[in-house]
Amino acid sequence: MLNRTIYFLLLLLLVVFSCKKESIDSNKDTIVIDSIKTGDKTKIRAIGETLLPEAKVKIENWSEYQQLDQLLEKFYSISPNQALNLSKELVSTTKQLKDSIKIERFKQPDIGIRINVLHNTALRLADMATIPTIKPTEVQNETQNILDAFSALNSKINNLSKQEKIELELKGFETK
Repeated sequence: MLNRTIYFLLLLLLVVFSCKKESIDSNKDTIVIDSIKTGDKTKIRAIGETLLPEAKVKIENWSEYQQLDQLLEKFYSISPNQALNLSKELVSTTKQLKDSIKIERFKQPDIGIRINVLHNTALRLADMATIPTIKPTEVQNETQNILDAFSALNSKINNLSKQEKIELELKGFETK
């Protein structure tokens, strides 16, 4: 009689524990957890190259560049969630920049390529906003890639401005 009672209790415990485990596993399948939380910490990123004063004079009437510059200032210290929220605005701003090159000197392929890289990187960030299981580090890395692409654009604009300055000095030197 005692053996039957022990067997019965063991069988009952086995059934209880196996049922409980199954219910926990079934909950895992139905619960979708957003991997980006609103409380994610912001990270200060490397700013990269900014425009030199003579380059700023060249682009002061290029309003699309000014808009992009102001928008990207927010990305220097932004949380992954905020970056994803601003990604569509960034895509439209980079598209406007791409379509609005007004300065004849900047209509060169090397400037266009840098703007295309910047636009494509912004598109990647916007695509990340549609992925529910994206990791904050992936968003942070893509945000840094955007800032690096903008820095490369600034570097090229600076180089073209320096080149123009040198060419003007050489022309003045040749006439003497």
